[in-house]
Amino acid sequence: MWASQLAANDFPPVCAMTGRPAETWRRFTFSTPPAWTYALIPLICLGVLGVIIAGAIIYGVSERATGHLPLTRSSSRTVGLAVWLPIALLIASAVAWVLAFVFGSGSDSPVFPALFLVGFLLLLAGLVGRLVGTPLIIPRARVHPVQPGQYDRLVEIRNVNPAFVTAVQQHQHARYAQAYAPQAVPLPPESK
Repeated sequence: MWASQLAANDFPPVCAMTGRPAETWRRFTFSTPPAWTYALIPLICLGVLGVIIAGAIIYGVSERATGHLPLTRSSSRTVGLAVWLPIALLIASAVAWVLAFVFGSGSDSPVFPALFLVGFLLLLAGLVGRLVGTPLIIPRARVHPVQPGQYDRLVEIRNVNPAFVTAVQQHQHARYAQAYAPQAVPLPPESK
């Protein structure tokens, strides 16, 4: 589909995740960085500053498309959990490390190693959830750059239900048939 279709929410009311009738619409932003951005991985070795620089460059050069997809309420809740649970785990890992340094410094108690280990496990769980779990659960897409002769980006949505794909194709065919249907041309009145 085209990025303009995604932005205009031009979809039939069929849930993208389950194929059932949609009850709500949820906003998605899809982003695809160019292949050359993998060369920025060595910047990550510079620590937090390297991650910030690499992230800013990747964000700046990525192709993006934003719009709403139809979902059921349960699918929308699932998307919310898949997105926000890993983020909450990553934040909890930082909190555990801060608590480890606050309550575990200067004493020989097992508080520091225990909280540091909990923080590490939360970080690991958050990263696995974000990098593995989230892409398997929610719809994702590849946004292609504008090709010569075209005026819009092509968006290839993946991880959606086959019933949604069929409904979108039927919707597009109906729009095409309506736009390019032969028009009845009125005949001039006959002269008497």
